[in-house]
Parts: sequence; C-alpha cells; structure tokens
Amino acid sequence: MSPNHDRREQQGEAGRERVSARGLLKLGGRLSDRDWQIIRFLGKHRYATTTQLRRVFFTSHASAGAATRGAVRVLDRLLTQRVLSRLERAVGGAGRGSAAYTWRLGHIGERLLQSDPGEPRKRLFEPSPPFLAHALALTELHVGLIEAQARGELILSAVDVERDAWRRYTAPGGNRAVLQPDMTITTITRVTTAADGSGDEEYEDHWYVEVDLGTESLPVLLRKCRAYEAYRRTGRAQIEHGVFPRVLWLMHIPERVARLRSAIAGDDRLTDALFLVTTFDRTLTAVHGPAAVPEPPPGDHAPEPTEQEPRKEVSP
Repeated sequence: MSPNHDRREQQGEAGRERVSARGLLKLGGRLSDRDWQIIRFLGKHRYATTTQLRRVFFTSHASAGAATRGAVRVLDRLLTQRVLSRLERAVGGAGRGSAAYTWRLGHIGERLLQSDPGEPRKRLFEPSPPFLAHALALTELHVGLIEAQARGELILSAVDVERDAWRRYTAPGGNRAVLQPDMTITTITRVTTAADGSGDEEYEDHWYVEVDLGTESLPVLLRKCRAYEAYRRTGRAQIEHGVFPRVLWLMHIPERVARLRSAIAGDDRLTDALFLVTTFDRTLTAVHGPAAVPEPPPGDHAPEPTEQEPRKEVSP
C-alpha cells in the first residue's frame, strides 16, 4: 500500500529554456535503444536507484564496478539533456557521486513519453521518505523478477505498477470504486503434456501484489483485503483473465506476516485462499506457486489451493 506523496515542489529545472516539439523529436531520434528502455522503465516506476538501473540495463560488463561506471556515464548524460532528473539527497550504500542517487524522469523525459508533446509539463515534487521507500520497493521487486527471468527461473509476461494496475468497478450499493493494487504480475508457465516430452502447453499466472513496509495498521490492511473480495464478486477479473488472481502480500517482518495471516483467517468476510502473505525473500517461491483462486460454490469458502489448480491457457 502506497503512502501519500509529499507535495513539495522540487527546484531543479525551473527557468530552463523550453525545448520545441521539433527539438524534442530530434533529441528522441538521437537516443539509443537502451536510453529509451530506461525512460520507459522510469515512466512505469517513477523512481529507481543507480544500482537498480545498472542491474537491469547494464548487464554485459566484466564486473559490477565497470557496469556502475557505464551506468553513471549514461545517466549523467541523460541528466544533462534533462531527460532524467535525480533527487537532491543520495541513497545509502557504498556508492559515491551519481552511483548513490535516485533517478526519475526529467521534464524532457516526461514530454518524450507524452502522446501529445504540446501537453503542459508536469511539475516535479520531492517525494516524502515513506512514499519514496515504497516506490523503490516496487522497483526492487520488478528488478528481482527481471533478474530471475535472466537466470531462467521464470518467464515474465507483464508487470503493471500502481495506476496502470488499478481497476474501476461498481461496489455493493452501486457506488463507484477503484481497486488499487501496488502491482500486477503475469508470468507464463510451460507444462510438458506428452510422455516423450515433445508437447508443451503454456499457461498464464496472474497476481495482484501488495507491498507493505509496516506503515499501515492491521485494520487498514484488512480493509484492502475486503476490497479484493468485493472485486472478486463482480466477476470482472475472471472475464479479464479467465481466473481470479491471488493477492500476494509482501512484508519484511515475519511477525507481521503471521498477524495478517491470522487476521485474514479469522475474518468470515474473507476467502482465506485468495491471499498469500509472505516475506520479500520468498517472493520467487510464492510466484512459482499456484496463482488461480478456485471459485467456490455459492455460500462456501474456497478450498485451500493445490498445485493442480486451473490456470489460464495461452492461446497459440
């Protein structure tokens, strides 16, 4: 669950000369494929550290040090071009200079991603520490999944973050509501169907993800759980995905995991099998498990999930 944004405006690029639409087009043509990948990644996540960007986009260097130096050169160039901006305060760790900064899109980067280059530019704000910590935790989760895919441990089909992951629906009583996952994840699982290993089928697994850094009370977390339960009853997710995704709660503290698990199990308004609560270090184990929630008969609770739960088959 994302904390509120601190709306203090950052004074980094004010007063600089505005780039024309023609100049913007010219700059976009000079950017490399990797530049564009970094821009789109920050457009999705809003914030990423130098280390996170290095782990995703600078993986062919001989050492982590060489990769960091390569990342810093590219990021500093994009900073000079106002494609990227960086926060005034550095993050912790052993890095120095640009290696220790958190990055986001600058005004030019924002305009490069706009469908209409003439749209008014967005003002940049300094995020509050809780907001930034939550955003970087989401970035770290995505980076970890990308690295797992590179190791051949999973196939990552899609990742949507915050507003791109939100879903509007009609709540009980006819009120308009918005389901607000921190992230949605879609992976693909290949299953060998023939005895000789010659036939494979692919299945999609879908997850709603909630990242908890311990800033919200247990009643607030339970209200979020009930929002998922309400959304499940609408049937909209089942139409979108063919199944209802499970909700993956990720936390740092095992004791907090145990408290939320117990609270969910003790709430007769919640379907226990809908939620998987675990620690961050067990993310890959969780994502490798079953992601579909079986639909129970009316009035019944869903059974505990098993490895044989149905998944949505990918059309050839």
